[in-house]
Amino acid sequence: MEFDSESLRRQLSKYKFRDLTVEELTKVNMSYPNFRFSMDTYVFKDNSQKDLLNFTGTIPVNCQGNTYNIPIRLWILDSHPFAPPICFLKPTPNMGISVGKHVDAQGRIYLPYLQNWSHPKSVITGLIREMIIKFQEELPLYSLSSADEAQQAELLAYISKITQGISDVNSKNQENKSVSKVTVVGGGELGIACVLAILAKGITDKVVLIDFSEGTKGGTMDMDIFELQNVEISKVPMWGSQEEAVAPSFQVQLSNRAMEILKVKGQRSWSVGLSVSDLLDSIINNKRKVHSVSVLAKGYYNINNEVFLSLPCILGDKGVSEVIKASSKEDLVAEKLQSSASSIHSLQNQLKL
Repeated sequence: MEFDSESLRRQLSKYKFRDLTVEELTKVNMSYPNFRFSMDTYVFKDNSQKDLLNFTGTIPVNCQGNTYNIPIRLWILDSHPFAPPICFLKPTPNMGISVGKHVDAQGRIYLPYLQNWSHPKSVITGLIREMIIKFQEELPLYSLSSADEAQQAELLAYISKITQGISDVNSKNQENKSVSKVTVVGGGELGIACVLAILAKGITDKVVLIDFSEGTKGGTMDMDIFELQNVEISKVPMWGSQEEAVAPSFQVQLSNRAMEILKVKGQRSWSVGLSVSDLLDSIINNKRKVHSVSVLAKGYYNINNEVFLSLPCILGDKGVSEVIKASSKEDLVAEKLQSSASSIHSLQNQLKL
């Protein structure tokens, strides 16, 4: 769809500096014609909402001889151009977010250009140029492996079932004689991702979500759209049976909201949630699979300092039963681990830990 400045002007009827904003976005379109504009609802950290203009598209980033089209979304505040845009990555389902100094786990982008934003010298085209430069130094996205994609597809299929009121989790659990309960602490995006990923595998009878947030704020609001009778929400850290049950869902919004949670919100959280569910599967079902988990590294890989590192371990119902030893072909890996251990130990000494 071609850029229509008059249509854009009408959409920005409530913007304080509409003419300046339209003028700047017209220049953005000249440099990046692939971007598409729309009005959508933005939810702020305090849970307040506002209809804002956002535009999405890709920016070309050259890294190590290859060109990557990085998808981004910029939200334009109604006080623009005197306030900087709110910037996010917009990864596709087969992409994961690489958390770094310029990107957080939710894909929000942080740059010096945004921190030092000052009209009229600061403009969106300049912001995008800096974004390209910083992303060339550290790519913000990576391609998910086939295994990760398969897990995400499995989770998507599971959520599709529960949004339609169809789930075989309870029937699976009935086949087990023992009763198990898993507790997830924290009701943010990561906590919700862990809950749904655990349920998707059907490895436990009950999931208790401990949420310390006040009222219904926080990620537990997303649980309201699911009818999961085997999930309990506790507002206080109690391990008994006094947890508050999940509220009924709003059926009209159920399916679309569930897909939005999985595909868009907290993309990085889903990768962590899937990994957590895999670890629990090995522990609860005593699969004795190899996982990379944090253990006391002293005595392994010629490490003599008391530090904890993520090492390949065999994991079962007793926890870590064995740390996998390095072979002679993995000398370089051992050297890097020794270097990491030395750096961590030095930092611990500085902090007097």
